Amino acid sequence: MNTNIKWLDTWRVRVARVKRGVGLVISGLLLVVGILLSVALLPELPGLVSVALTGDGEAARTLFVCVAGIAVCVLQWLWRATIYPELRRDPSQKETL
Repeated sequence: MNTNIKWLDTWRVRVARVKRGVGLVISGLLLVVGILLSVALLPELPGLVSVALTGDGEAARTLFVCVAGIAVCVLQWLWRATIYPELRRDPSQKETL
């Protein structure tokens, strides 16, 4: 009876590791997207702000979308343990494999 449960526990651990890896990859990719967006926006920022202040709605919209995208990427990285619960570390759990 105990051997039947052991293989199930092994698969549960493997699935948990895969879910954790996928969560780390997704959160890492979103962080990289936020960094790339920041790097792309930085050289254009002075001109974009000055044009947006003169009343160009398209420039203001572009600026808003870029800043919102960067904020989403950074916030998901900071709150990744909440967004991806499998990324939480529980010190009471032992590694079984």
